[in-house]
Amino acid sequence: MDKLSCRVCLNGVVVSLGKIPDCGEFAGQQISPPIKGGELWLCKECGSMFRHPTLSPDEYLALYQQAPSEIWEVDESQRQDFATIYAYLRSYAGGSILDVGCYAGGFLAGIPDNFRKFGIEPSKSASSSAISKGIDILGETISDLDQKQVFDVVVAIDVIEHVLNVEVFLADALVHVKDNGLLMIATGNPDNFFWKSMFKAKFWYCSYPEHLVFPSYKYFCEFARSHGLKRPEQTRIRYTSLRSVARLSMFLRYVLFSFFPVLYKALINIRRITKGKARTISSGVPVIPVGVFTDHHVIVFKNGRLE
Repeated sequence: MDKLSCRVCLNGVVVSLGKIPDCGEFAGQQISPPIKGGELWLCKECGSMFRHPTLSPDEYLALYQQAPSEIWEVDESQRQDFATIYAYLRSYAGGSILDVGCYAGGFLAGIPDNFRKFGIEPSKSASSSAISKGIDILGETISDLDQKQVFDVVVAIDVIEHVLNVEVFLADALVHVKDNGLLMIATGNPDNFFWKSMFKAKFWYCSYPEHLVFPSYKYFCEFARSHGLKRPEQTRIRYTSLRSVARLSMFLRYVLFSFFPVLYKALINIRRITKGKARTISSGVPVIPVGVFTDHHVIVFKNGRLE
């Protein structure tokens, strides 16, 4: 049996952080049989995480093409990745911007009209929604672009965790960034303490079968160095805004759900009974603590060579 190496940096020694549960849903669609969860692995060299094993690229593309146009829509006003990137772009007079994996165009719709807006999206229904917002869809994947097509800003929000080869994805995206332009990545941050050291394979973000790789800031810095770029900027964020009381309540529920599922089920059932809803639930009912942890980051590369 071949020795497993890091899926992100491609050569690091890895250790298992536990088994990820199987899942019968992909991109909002019920699937049968369920996708095997495999295990979550941590690279000792670059600090990235990834799941193994995975499906083939063609199998994933076929699943994404059937994705509905609503499943990943979140209240844009609460999204901290959007807010971080919007704030960064306010100092720019305009230009062209490409959103790789633009989905239904929610992010680009919030960009001022002084930017010309382009998107890449495999979901047919989502790309139709994006087109209705005035976004020019250029293809299903970044490989559909002509090598000569370049943009002032290229963004990939909630995308890189879905790819099988991070190095190829970043290099392909960089090709389409103008000199002194920006490449901006927003994704999960595997350096988060609660993910890496506490919940591990039980952490909510790696439970989705479409989430395959989780590059660390150390990896992004090494990618910049190997491509002659300056060290990228990193902003650590929560995915959405939550009030402190709601954050604490969700955190406590998530601890119960993750480590004491039987107790969690009993408490929920007691609550239902007291409200006249005596229906039992499975201990596997998900608790998704979006906005509880600082478990995301925005990475900004500037496509300017080091002097």
